[in-house]
Amino acid sequence: MPTARWLNGPDRNVTCFGETAKYREGLYRLTSKTYAWMVPNGAWGETNFGLIDCGGRSVVIDTGWDLHCARAFLGGAAEILARSPVHSVINTHADGDHCWGNQLFGDVPIIATHACIGHMHHIEPGSMRLLGRAAQVMKRVPVAGIDILGHYASAMVAPYDFSGIRLVTPNQGFSGETTITINGIEIILMEVGPAHTPGDAMIHVPSEKVLYAGDIVFTGCTPVVWAGPVARIVAALRKVLALDADFIVAGHGPLATRADVELQIAYWEHIQNELHRRRAQSMSAVEAASDLVLSAQFQATPFATWDSPERLLRNAQALYEEWGERPSLLPEKLARLNTLRQQGRLAMKLPEATPRVMHQR
Repeated sequence: MPTARWLNGPDRNVTCFGETAKYREGLYRLTSKTYAWMVPNGAWGETNFGLIDCGGRSVVIDTGWDLHCARAFLGGAAEILARSPVHSVINTHADGDHCWGNQLFGDVPIIATHACIGHMHHIEPGSMRLLGRAAQVMKRVPVAGIDILGHYASAMVAPYDFSGIRLVTPNQGFSGETTITINGIEIILMEVGPAHTPGDAMIHVPSEKVLYAGDIVFTGCTPVVWAGPVARIVAALRKVLALDADFIVAGHGPLATRADVELQIAYWEHIQNELHRRRAQSMSAVEAASDLVLSAQFQATPFATWDSPERLLRNAQALYEEWGERPSLLPEKLARLNTLRQQGRLAMKLPEATPRVMHQR
């Protein structure tokens, strides 16, 4: 099996959340034409980038959560981009940590699914700046878990700078599957959403046996569903396996193996079975998620050691809605804040989980 080669990157052995890095940050050569910028350990905003060198022109996949993240990638890839300037950018989906660096790539085509383009403004950079400021106040309000929300949200956004970001929407859309060919390199763009978000896509380079999976694949990190249905995530994961790529670049975490993908399928199957059983016992989504993640059975699984296990709470909400529960009556942004508050409460019950700064006060 071929191995990736680390080329360059920051000289540090800790993540932006202060965790020991499980792998080296920076630019990796996968094949002679494909690269990945890997950011340990894959927690909130620790997003991987892709780069395809098409011999004089390059394609960039995803652009990070803030301008610092995007500039770090551009610096690491500078030698490649000098000989093969950026021809186009592909956003795998509309979560900010995969597209808020778009403005740094100049006047080039930015490609995404039509659904992704329609979802691009669901959260604005200004909202994240406001969340960071509000969280400092909320930490001092020990009522109804508001202080916990403040701590959880503050720790999440602390490593990032959302100032100066101009949200640049992709200007070329596609649906289904499309192929672009650049200097003889065939790049297949595959729509697989709605799944993680409404507009997910994966990018396959068949000649190199490389797949950039976006947030369909999380390695060593708890996956999360914002849109669903979960069955489409599982179907996309099975498609990952069917493509039989030598290199699978996850949206978060280290390069994935087939075993990693199979384990993520097992996660979704496990939590569906366990949450369905708890729903039959009249537990709410929040009660069922907490009961499951704190159970001895779950703690004995590999999933318990994944980053951010409290995300199971959001996954429970999504599954309950699939099973007929009414969604929150709160406006979307308030509903997301309430989910963060509930996840923060669960996170405090998991003090050994990572990143620890979000699980310990």
